[in-house]
Amino acid sequence: MDDGRRWDARHRDAPPAVPRAPDGLTGLEDALPDGGRALDVACGLGAVTLWAAQRGFTVDALDASPVAVARLADQAVALGLAGPVRGRVADLTGGLPADVTGPYDLVVCQRFRDPAVLRSLAGLLAPGGLLVVTVLSEMGAPAPSRFAAGAGELSALARTSGHRVLRDVEGDGRATIVLRRTGPGPGSRRRVPREHDADERHGRDSA
Repeated sequence: MDDGRRWDARHRDAPPAVPRAPDGLTGLEDALPDGGRALDVACGLGAVTLWAAQRGFTVDALDASPVAVARLADQAVALGLAGPVRGRVADLTGGLPADVTGPYDLVVCQRFRDPAVLRSLAGLLAPGGLLVVTVLSEMGAPAPSRFAAGAGELSALARTSGHRVLRDVEGDGRATIVLRRTGPGPGSRRRVPREHDADERHGRDSA
């Protein structure tokens, strides 16, 4: 069974998505640009897509599951968000579709790991844009998983991106990075958020 069909079976009977912020953005809400263009990679039923649309973003939402994309469209209509939500079925194995080039003010990828896709995301950001990535990690995982990132995999992407690192944490079977491209974009807040680089790297909290 291919990836899309496998996820079709899971999404078909799941409850409709409820708008929800990306997991990795907790505590960094002030870093969110004030609308613009957003990309939700492997969006599933679209909780993050709907959340971003409610906050003024026009969202390109990609997923391999036709069922997920169709149900996202239905939920967008139900919530009055059909205009800013642009769902699309896309095979994400080995990279993003060639016409997904940005620039985006917000890029989110949650619980999906394809090295080629992850390497491409930082380059899609507009000046002042925000990248939020959370994936399974082998660090502290209760059991091995072929879907898990290796230790330090996201940290390496953060270091080589050339962007400001707002969050870099790994442990308990998860890894998260939040990056901001330097320079204000048209949808970006002018206020600079509290610096998290040194304190949150490797899971330390700045409080």
